[in-house]
Amino acid sequence: MKGTYNIFLLEYGRAFLPSRRVHLRFDDYLREHEIIHEETNGNSVHDRMDRGLTTHGPEHRYTDDYHSEEGIRSWLRGMVAIAYQETLTDYVRIANGHRVLDEIESRGEWIDEDDLIKRAYRSFIARGYDRKYFKR
Repeated sequence: MKGTYNIFLLEYGRAFLPSRRVHLRFDDYLREHEIIHEETNGNSVHDRMDRGLTTHGPEHRYTDDYHSEEGIRSWLRGMVAIAYQETLTDYVRIANGHRVLDEIESRGEWIDEDDLIKRAYRSFIARGYDRKYFKR
């Protein structure tokens, strides 16, 4: 199967999800394109987005409220007192990037990891996620 050396497989025949390493590489791609700030660490966002993965498998993205635009913003509203506006905006973009990367990967139309990241980036831009802001 194409790309499986970079991907996390839960069980035989089940859907794949990109590994944390691939998500962090996509974050780096967003940094290179000045979508998120250089100093923003997205690990806490990916931790939140991956909750339920071990219990529900790849389907967690359909059952977890935090895999929607409103769910992401709801989670981030709890961080208003401890994070800067720019950081929260980066978190919105990282979470949306996480969602897009998962979706593009699940289609299986990519050739290799570089192609997966480029396809996800094009989809991210087409959806306007590069222009999303967190507003207090």
